[in-house]
Amino acid sequence: MAADGLQLLSQGLAALAGLFGGLSVSFFWQPKKLHQHGRLAAGVIIGAISVSTTFTLGGFIARWLGMNFKDSDIAMGIGYFVGAISVGMIAWLANFFNRREGYDILQVAGELKRAARGVKAAPRRRAPRRKPEEPS
Repeated sequence: MAADGLQLLSQGLAALAGLFGGLSVSFFWQPKKLHQHGRLAAGVIIGAISVSTTFTLGGFIARWLGMNFKDSDIAMGIGYFVGAISVGMIAWLANFFNRREGYDILQVAGELKRAARGVKAAPRRRAPRRKPEEPS
């Protein structure tokens, strides 16, 4: 019974550290679509991503690394790292898809294939500038 309580405490501490990890990344890098919501809603979304990812994956990652997740220092370190990485990946993916919102799936796949090969994409053509109308 005491071991279960210690495990729950470690997961709670890891989730709290994940929250701080996610928030520290979100201060510098947020998805552009998230700006259309209020600050409170953006904070709740980012917090939910970082806490749920840490709570879900923290023990798995600790076991994979061969560490004891019941140790609170290890749990908090892994939690911070997982929370920061999860928010960073979500922000990167959201911005990636936001920039390519009007593209066809084949265009996006071709762009990814060129990027994997290291081939630079041709620069996009810009629309010509409109000259300001002169008053008559």
